[in-house]
Order: sequence, then structure tokens, then C-alpha cells
Amino acid sequence: MANTIYVRLKIEGKGWRFMSVPVGAGKPPLWKKEAETAALNGGRGFQYRLSDGNWSDQFPTIAKAQDAAKNAPAVAVAEARGLSVEDASANSYRLTLRSAVDSFINRKTGKKADSTVEKYTHILNQFLEMMPRTIRFVDQVDGNVLDAFMKGLQNAGAAPKTVNDKVLIVCFMLKAAGIETPSKMIELLNVEEQPVEPYKETDLKTLFADMTPEEQVRYRFFLDTACREQEVACAQWVDIDWQKSEYHVRSKSWKAANGLTKSFTTKNHKARHVPLTRELADMLRKRQKTSDSVWLFPNEEGQPEGHFLRKFKKVAYRADLNCNRCEPSCKDNPEGCEKHYLHRLRKTRATFWHQNGVSLRTIQYWLSHESLETTMKYLGIEDSAKLQSEINLPMY
Repeated sequence: MANTIYVRLKIEGKGWRFMSVPVGAGKPPLWKKEAETAALNGGRGFQYRLSDGNWSDQFPTIAKAQDAAKNAPAVAVAEARGLSVEDASANSYRLTLRSAVDSFINRKTGKKADSTVEKYTHILNQFLEMMPRTIRFVDQVDGNVLDAFMKGLQNAGAAPKTVNDKVLIVCFMLKAAGIETPSKMIELLNVEEQPVEPYKETDLKTLFADMTPEEQVRYRFFLDTACREQEVACAQWVDIDWQKSEYHVRSKSWKAANGLTKSFTTKNHKARHVPLTRELADMLRKRQKTSDSVWLFPNEEGQPEGHFLRKFKKVAYRADLNCNRCEPSCKDNPEGCEKHYLHRLRKTRATFWHQNGVSLRTIQYWLSHESLETTMKYLGIEDSAKLQSEINLPMY
């Protein structure tokens, strides 16, 4: 019961026990007075059970513990809203930022990929942490608040694109909370668009020459299929069509090691079939013969691998391909070079397909892009040295 007060005492022959403190009429036990005196002098205090089964803080008197226990439900509700009891009572009609964030995350859970929900959660919690103590309600957020959030991210060293992405996620949450067109409150940063830099043939040879057999099959899958990280992580043997030599990218759910249900949702909620090269198909057939997992690339717990990027950067470091121009320097950092990322393999494959005559519409389908414009941004610019004969053709 929430109003039952306890104190922890050492009982001879039984050790430490939580004893319920009797109140009201009747002769109190001898230990009650001793416990009250000890608590007033800084000893073990009086406690009550919280709704989650844990123990409350300790109080120096039984009366203070009783008052706190009576207010516990109101305190729990207020804390869930990110407020004190007094503020929650005075602002019962207002939506707190904490409640808005929790509601947004709950609505996205199960509808978005687990990794996307984790990303939203991290960014929105960062937003809450960076808010001044005076900003606690959704109706307090205006352009000045969002601008301060943007500047805080910039001061922390975030790149312009990262800043814009995080601000837009906050705007998604505010819109879901009832704010009309929150994105119009703020002017996003200008992002200088750099041309795609696919891996050169020589760099690919260097990368794969330095890989173990396990790394080779993993990153050949990335390179040859141009799939996204989660699409590779969640690939199962049942998704491979050996007859057509294709990988069926589809949504799925499964039981994690902790018993909880995990899920993967395809980008734009669209399944697709991606071709496998003959060499990759042969590597996978050989791999399947020794596999006892439903996943192509399980981790040590038998679940989808989650550290492809970190391990890929280490391969690039071993192959001496770090650019040594990153800030901070990536020269001696096995996981620090910004030039090496999994999406670069995806863009390299898209460029290869395009240069070898695959139609843009087909590449768009294989990459699962909503528009051709997005697909075209993935294509690298051909090396002018290779086009020198065309460049030198006379125009008149």
C-alpha cells in the first residue's frame, strides 16, 4: 500500500528487514521509538513503496514520509510531464515538451525502423536537455527557441547538414503536437553540396585486399547490392532467390535475445528485389553451407550485426586509406576518417551501374529512391582524365 511506512532494521538472527511502522492506537513496538530517534540523528530514515515497486527516498520522520506517500501519485504524474507538482497543477491544460516528445516517440515505435526511433529519441532528448529551465511547454517554442537550439548545436561542432536534420526532427515533433508549420519559424543553414566521390578502382582493390574472408563477403554484399546498412543487417537466407540471383529487401519482425520484439521497416515502406552478382552469389552459397543462423550476417548473440560502419572504417585504416585531412586528424584514428562510410559503397555501385549502361529508372528502383533527382545525386562525376579523348574532339 502506498501509505504504509517502512523502516529498515537489523533483526537479531534474521539480518536486515523492512518493517512496517504501526500508526494509530495500540502499544507501539519497542523498536519504533529507537528508529525515530535514529532517523532524526541522521540514521536510516522512513520510506514507502513507489508504484514501480522500488523504495522511496528516506525521510527523517514518520509524518514526513506519510505526507510524501499521500502526494506520490501527483508527483509521479508531474514528473512524467517534466514538472513539479505545483507547476503541473497550475498548468494542467498545457502540453509539456516532455509529454509531446514521449507521445511522438510512442507513435513512431512500430511504424518506423528501430534505428530510426532510436535516432529520433536521441535527438529529441538532446533538444530537451538544451532547453532553458524556463522553456517547458510546447506553446513556448518559437523561432528564438529553435534558433538558440541551432546555435547550441553549431557551438558543439555539429556540421550544417547535421544541424538541419536535427532541427527538422524537432519540427516534426512540434507539428505532431499541434504547432502549425513549425519549420517556417526557422531559417535552415546553407549546406554546400559536394559532388559524389565514388571509390576509385585502385582504392577498392586496396580495401578488399586488406580484408579477412569474413569482411570480404560482408562488404562485397554492401558494394554489389548497393543496399543500406539496415537492409544488409536484416538480410535473411529466406530473402535470397537463388534462381533469379536476387535479394528480396522486405520489412520483418523477430524476437531479440532479451525476448522483446524487434522490427525492420523498408525505406518508404516499399519492398524490392536487388540483383546479386555471380561472384557474390557464389560467396553466399559457400557461406550458407556453414551457417546455422537465419541471418546472413549475425553478431555473436545471433542477432543482426550492428557495427558494420565501425568495422569498415577500421579496414580502411588498416589499408592505409585514411585521408589525414579530417578535423580532428584521422591519421592515427582507426575509426575517425570521414571519407570512409557505407553509403559511399552504395554510391560507388550506383555510379558503376550508370557508367555501364543501366538505365536511370532501373537504378532508381534498385536504390529504392522516390525520385530520379535523388538517384542522380548518387552518381559520381566521371574522371576527366578518362574522358580526355572526348574533351579534345574539335568543335568546328
